[in-house]
Parts: sequence; structure tokens; C-alpha cells
Amino acid sequence: MTIRLVETSCRLQNRWEPSLISGVTSVRRTLHSEIVDAIREMIVDGHLEPGQKVPEKELCDRFDISRTPLREALKALAAEGMLELLPQRGARVAILGEEELVELFPIIAAMEALAGELACDRITDAQVAEIRQMHGRMLIAFEQSDRLEYATLNRAIHMAIFDASGNAALLVLYRNMELKIRNIRHTMRQLPQDWKQALDDHDEMLDALSARDKTRLSAIMKQHVLNTAEAVRHSVDDLKGQKSTLEIDA
Repeated sequence: MTIRLVETSCRLQNRWEPSLISGVTSVRRTLHSEIVDAIREMIVDGHLEPGQKVPEKELCDRFDISRTPLREALKALAAEGMLELLPQRGARVAILGEEELVELFPIIAAMEALAGELACDRITDAQVAEIRQMHGRMLIAFEQSDRLEYATLNRAIHMAIFDASGNAALLVLYRNMELKIRNIRHTMRQLPQDWKQALDDHDEMLDALSARDKTRLSAIMKQHVLNTAEAVRHSVDDLKGQKSTLEIDA
């Protein structure tokens, strides 16, 4: 699998400038946080897939760092639950267990429902038009089978509704929860009818949002997430099977 690291590497190098006040300590702290952020981004965007072993040498080469700062970053991500450390074998991207999914998705669904209710009270016509435009682009991505663009726009639409809710605390909580499941969405077995169902859901969401029908929008958004949960659950079962095979081969 080709991992897109060049742009990330450039961003890191451009931002590793020493502080005139804090000196070397600031540089080290920035270096650590930048590496952690960059690898986390690769995981949640699907460039490093659930169950995949982290390519340490490639990351060191791309970021122009030694193994020590890289492994410190991997430990930090393992503490977040993003990675699983393997004794004497490095690290691999964590796979969410069924229990975690059962706990997370109802919470996310409730957050989406609340965001929809709040957004209906605050959203402007301009914001609705922007969401409608993103939905049109998502439809084009569906027709072209552009899975990455489809997923990017799908997430952008949901984030736009959370932004329109005007509740900063809800947005922060949602982002933290959504990070935990976003990477696995890139590996989901989605048939064309699954994509179409999601588009139909978004059509209904737009209609309810335009009408400021908070009860309807809340129900649609909640069910939309629960539908996604079912597809993710099937994907996790597949990934568990792959993980078992990898452990036997290792």
C-alpha cells in the first residue's frame, strides 16, 4: 500500500523551527506533537489501515527522524488507543472491538440527533446552500465511484451541521468520538446500494434542514448513523479474521 507522506513530511520540516524564547525544549516538544499529529492523520484518513503494521523505516525516512522520536510518537498514539504495540515487532493500527463499537455508535447517533435539532434553530440559508452544494458533489463522486471524495464530502456535510448547531462543546466531543471510527470507514465493505442509501438519507436531511424541521432531521440523522454502525460491524468482523491470520503468520 502506498502511503502519502511527502506533503506531510514537508509540513513537518517547515514547522520544526526553534523558538527564540523556549529554545531546544520547544523544538523537541513541537517535533513530538507534529509526528503524533501526522501519524494520527494517516490513520484516520485511511492511509494506514486497521490491522496494518506501521512502516517505521519508511516513516523515519519521510520525516527525516531517528527511531527514537518515532517510537515515542507511537507510544503516545497507543495510549490514545489508535495503535497497538507489538512486543519486539513494532506497532500496528488498532482494530476497534465489537464492544467498543456497541458503546460508541449510540453516543455518536445521539450527538448527531442533537446537532440536527440545534442546527434547525440557527442555520442560515447560506449554510443550507453550502451543504446542498457539497451534497451535489457527493452525488458526482458516487456516480464516478470515487470513494475517497465521497467519504470526504460525507464527513464535511456532517461537520457543517455540527458547526451550524452553534454548540462548541458538542462539536469537540463529536470530533473526539468520530476520530475513533473514521479510519475503519475507509475499509468498509460498501456496496453501491449502501452508497445510494446514504445519499437518500442526505436528501432527506437536506429537506428537513431546509424546512427547519428539527424532529424529522434529528430522527433521520440518528438512523443514518445506526445504519453506518451495522456496516462497520461487518467490516470489523472481516478485519478480526485478517488479524488472526497475521498473528498466525507472524
